[in-house]
Amino acid sequence: MLELCDISKRYGDTQALHPTSLVFPCERTKALLGTSGCGKSTLLRLIAGLIQPDSGSIRLNGEPLTKKNIQSIRQRMGYVIQEGGLFPHLSLRANITLMARHLGWPTTKIDQRVAVLGKLTRLDLHFLERFPWQVSGGQRQRAALMRALFLDPVILLLDEPLGALDPIIRAELQAELCEIFSTLRKTVVLVTHDLGEAAFLADEIALLDAGRIVQQGKLEELVEFPATPFVTRFINSQRHPFERGLRKCEG
Repeated sequence: MLELCDISKRYGDTQALHPTSLVFPCERTKALLGTSGCGKSTLLRLIAGLIQPDSGSIRLNGEPLTKKNIQSIRQRMGYVIQEGGLFPHLSLRANITLMARHLGWPTTKIDQRVAVLGKLTRLDLHFLERFPWQVSGGQRQRAALMRALFLDPVILLLDEPLGALDPIIRAELQAELCEIFSTLRKTVVLVTHDLGEAAFLADEIALLDAGRIVQQGKLEELVEFPATPFVTRFINSQRHPFERGLRKCEG
């Protein structure tokens, strides 16, 4: 579905992403995992065409992304950012249907799509006339997901989509996302710093450090056969606090 070949990105003296090659298979979810500043969000923005690589190429279904075709190719991508990125001056419905209305979809088709996606994302349609600031964080994220899915994209890009939510809502939405991925069978690129979220939602993990991919594979492979000491440190940094808390409670 998506292929990156030796893409890189520099900002001044900072090499945000070293030459990187990745393949994203059809109908699979791959998580880009790592600490803040590791290059995972830069990688996602390059895929979305929001920034241009300094070197290398990106292909979607074999078609190279260029400055000339990126606008049309973006219509085949769904994109969700942290906290949803909804326009605060538009209702949820207006946010969700924005691109369809821009493309001239008939009202009947838009209403049918709203109904289908509302059921899929479990967003009660009576909330759609409210503004983003009038609904909960979970409802905003459901609306953002509806907007990303509205044009039936071939690939879904998620940049820390649940990072700002409290743990209970986050766990609920993780379960719902897993069900949505299974139902729609989309190719998904998920950016997260949360190891548990990556393991739960993704078929494969690509762990980044300082602008480089240090290891790819399933979580079990990263745990049992770490490629570098950083892989072990990253996994332990998220596992040990929970284990220490349990030991304290038991003590």
